[in-house]
Amino acid sequence: MNRDTRHALPIIFALVVAIAPHTPGLPAWIIVWCFFMWGYMLVRLKTGWPLPGAILRHILAVAGITGLLVTFSVRIEADAFVGLMAVMAAIKPFEMATHRHRMITLLLTYFIIITSLFRSESLWIILYLFFSVFVTTAALIRINRPEGRLMPSVFLTARILAQAIPLMVLLFLVFPRLQHGLFSMETPGTGRSGFSEKLGFGSISRMTLDQSLAFRVAFDGALPPPDALYWRGVVFERFDGTQWLPTDNPVEISSVQENGPGLVPHTITLEPHKSRRLFALDRPVAAPPGAELTAGHILVSRQRVTRKKTYQAVSRIRTTADDNRKTDTLSSDLVFTQPNNNPKARLLARSLAEGTADAHGKIQQILAYFTENDFTYTLTPPRLGDHPMDEFLLETRQGYCEHYAGALAFLLNVQEIPARVVGGYLGGELNPYGNYLSIRQSFAHAWVEVYTSDRGWVRIDPTLAVAPDRLEQNPDGSFSYSGTTRDAISVFKKMGFLLEAVNLAWEAWFTGYSFSEQKALLQRLGFGTSWGTGTVFFLLLTLSVMVVAVFFWMFLHRSGVTKKDPVTAGYALFCKRLARIGLARSPDQGPMAFLLTVQEKRPDLGPEAAAITDMYIRIRFHRTCPDNLTKQFIDQIKQFTPARQAEQ
Repeated sequence: MNRDTRHALPIIFALVVAIAPHTPGLPAWIIVWCFFMWGYMLVRLKTGWPLPGAILRHILAVAGITGLLVTFSVRIEADAFVGLMAVMAAIKPFEMATHRHRMITLLLTYFIIITSLFRSESLWIILYLFFSVFVTTAALIRINRPEGRLMPSVFLTARILAQAIPLMVLLFLVFPRLQHGLFSMETPGTGRSGFSEKLGFGSISRMTLDQSLAFRVAFDGALPPPDALYWRGVVFERFDGTQWLPTDNPVEISSVQENGPGLVPHTITLEPHKSRRLFALDRPVAAPPGAELTAGHILVSRQRVTRKKTYQAVSRIRTTADDNRKTDTLSSDLVFTQPNNNPKARLLARSLAEGTADAHGKIQQILAYFTENDFTYTLTPPRLGDHPMDEFLLETRQGYCEHYAGALAFLLNVQEIPARVVGGYLGGELNPYGNYLSIRQSFAHAWVEVYTSDRGWVRIDPTLAVAPDRLEQNPDGSFSYSGTTRDAISVFKKMGFLLEAVNLAWEAWFTGYSFSEQKALLQRLGFGTSWGTGTVFFLLLTLSVMVVAVFFWMFLHRSGVTKKDPVTAGYALFCKRLARIGLARSPDQGPMAFLLTVQEKRPDLGPEAAAITDMYIRIRFHRTCPDNLTKQFIDQIKQFTPARQAEQ
């Protein structure tokens, strides 16, 4: 293996390992850019192609930065920072002719590794980071000892990391943590909430293939029944003829202080989706800190959700005792606008209302129209034109939840019954090991709320009229929790649930170790706050670093801790065996002088002693030697057993 190969291979391998976690979120051109540059370097090791000159390297650097500006404009966010690091790492191997540039490249690799925490703080990413740091540290040792064997470098890397782990844990626990973080940098990647600010026909059905997690929910007590698992997110109160829109200016209301049955506290861990929308069990009655409760019982965060967010919510599930209780009032006008759109659907609404006076009867008439006229529930509804209500209700009769919810709300508003569409999620997948529900993007759902004078806003789900199984079965084929379906979970599914529960417990501890948690830990350890938090941290850190430094020094310098060099030990054994037969080496004799003495006094040992001495000098003093020479030298020493007297 030539010198360039010994340096380039470990460095490029470390770069590939470091950049791998970022590939799902990086633009495709940056990934191609990196692997093209690194691929050229690898091919060059075989073909001897020339390295790009200084001018070409500068052109590549300008092209990479230009691409970043076009891709990210001037936004300062984690994706742009990671992209810049990747572009730099792709070009940097072209400048590895000197030891200084090789060291800089590996230092850049360490920075890329730590940026993986921008994307995720899961247990699997942390374990992968340890592996990536191990590979990069091994490459660092390798380029500083290119002539040595690989395994000693690997063992040294393992020992260094083992020594660093206690200090890492200590710094994580006691290093001062800021209450609001050091940077307000967004989590990389495109956030998805399942909904935009517009609800069109087909907008939710497109989410059915998205199995990514929307949020997780843990309950303080027993889980609600499956028919109560409606997760409220947004209310659409205006229809413009083709799509539903939320109210222009949602009004904030005070938290509804209610007691009695039906109140369900729960904790939600929401994935980042880069909007202000929060989700909760239908219907929330109190806003968590940093959020508002609007008149439509919608939770809205005061900040965009750009990182994973955990919050407490309290919702009220309607019970049988509430059937005759009015829970809220009408706060908006009728929904429909532009009376000239969807004329056929408007005529249908009026015909369905004939002979029925009350709202309940009109609702039943519309639901009966769905069930008696061959309407089908499908994940792939046909595209609709300029009058989607007309086409859906009278022609295609194929739709997903947004079709049925939008149609029911439209028909009721034409009949002068206030109705609105609510967007959120339905169902949840129970993790039997963590006792929490996972709600995925594919569980996105829409239903209707109808206002009645005696009960206020009442939930009506028209999808259940044509697809009653939707209440217990999620669109991806999984089931909402029940005793029978949980027993039918496959072994692989159970393993997935177990790994997910372990990771969630890790994230709850790792990301939940905040300023207040650290302060509470120090107080439990006996460190009060009378000196001031900063002083306590400083003294504790200083003492900790001193203790670790003393321990590290003692570990490295205690007797017998340093393993003897095998070549030196082998030559010492060679001299020891000769001393046993009366050929002791004097302290002032070098290898060649001692060989001459052996050859003079014991000519029969001369050839074997000369071979051993020659290998020792080549290993010890020559700049290059075969990789297997050390092994040959050790084997020759083991076979060298001189007799006390020469054979006659």
